[in-house]
Amino acid sequence: MTLSDLLNLLSFFMQPVTKASAMYDLNGDGLISTSDLIIMLGMLG
Repeated sequence: MTLSDLLNLLSFFMQPVTKASAMYDLNGDGLISTSDLIIMLGMLG
């Protein structure tokens, strides 16, 4: 994951998962949320 991926995740933040955003639903709950953000930050650092 890169900084670009983080910015993309933020563009889908708090939205239901679609085909365009499916890769950012890191915990598989159907919503791009804080949990996904935390998981991605862990992957970056």
